[in-house]
Amino acid sequence: MAGIYALTIIIFIYALGEIVSKLTKARVPAGLAWAVLLLGGLWTKILNPEIFSASQVSGFGMLVVALMITMLGSTIDTPELKRQVKVIIICLATVVVSSAAILLIDPLIVNKQYAYVGAPVYAGGGAVALLLTSALKEREGMTAVVGFFTILGTAQGLFGLPVCSFFLRRFAKSFLADKENVSKWAAVSDEKEEAAGGLFKKKFMRLPKSMDNVPVNLLKVALISSLATFLAGLTGGVIHAFVISLIFGWFFTETGFLSKNMMAKIESAGLVTFLASTCLFGNYVGVTPQMFLSYLIPIVVVMVTGILFTALTGFVLAKVLKMEIGLAIALGLTCTFGFPMTMILTNNVVDAMAANEEEHKALYNVLMPKMLVAGFVTVTIVSVFVGSFVLSVFF
Repeated sequence: MAGIYALTIIIFIYALGEIVSKLTKARVPAGLAWAVLLLGGLWTKILNPEIFSASQVSGFGMLVVALMITMLGSTIDTPELKRQVKVIIICLATVVVSSAAILLIDPLIVNKQYAYVGAPVYAGGGAVALLLTSALKEREGMTAVVGFFTILGTAQGLFGLPVCSFFLRRFAKSFLADKENVSKWAAVSDEKEEAAGGLFKKKFMRLPKSMDNVPVNLLKVALISSLATFLAGLTGGVIHAFVISLIFGWFFTETGFLSKNMMAKIESAGLVTFLASTCLFGNYVGVTPQMFLSYLIPIVVVMVTGILFTALTGFVLAKVLKMEIGLAIALGLTCTFGFPMTMILTNNVVDAMAANEEEHKALYNVLMPKMLVAGFVTVTIVSVFVGSFVLSVFF
């Protein structure tokens, strides 16, 4: 298949998912629409699995993800980080409680081994799936277990995305009803944020304005992403490169080396988002209807248990920490999909719920930093610890 044909098909699926999300006001998130379109197309043979390799977007898309995370780190300012303490507490508590519930309750209902691997995968499928694969794939009698957590990792977003979208929209509706709050969050400009409450009093690494252009800004982001990858390698993968990229994106914005909101500065936010999103598309290749159906009941049990206890924990902590209930639950549910869907879903909800530019900016400012931090805390950090615990205790 010609590369341009494959790329056009992928762009069509991407655009159709966004249209569905817009028409349904994010009740059907783009990620869910993409999953249905891709699985339906692959299972009916309408889509040729070769489109993902022929289009050549997946490999380059993964490289772009590193740049994107660094740029997203530039959206998080120091005063906001102080506010994220509540987000971190909620994410830690919801993941620990829901994982414990899966480990204690689900072995009484479904295959014990399925329940044991289901807990860390629910806590954040991406990073921990690699950990489980390396530990269990070569063990005798583990083929079905490996197949289960692979399918669960692929399917969990089908459960988590619509529920998270529901609670985000609920929060957005409540937030936008308070016009004074909207004005407050929309009025936060890049200049004001840089001047107030920063890490350093002086932006000592700021370059001359003559160097504030797209090529130089892109180079700065690439250099920082490369440094993050190098340092992650020194840790032996204990600390993921994306975590370091996010932290560096924030830190170098505070020093003045990066400008606030670098995504806008490089003038290619749409293309970057597209490439990062399409990295997820290839995950559905190889998932057959038979495989999906054989694991369906255990998947439903694990996901319902996890989501229920995430919601209960989020409800309790929202009361304790004085946060809107819908937002607290949504933050906990980021463990079911992680980045880049945290960014994509947030954009979907903001685009669907905001009626004007002021509401759009306010809702984006209040949601995006929280969702980004939540996704990294759950998927990248906590899930790996849960996975290590499960392997050492149950396998």
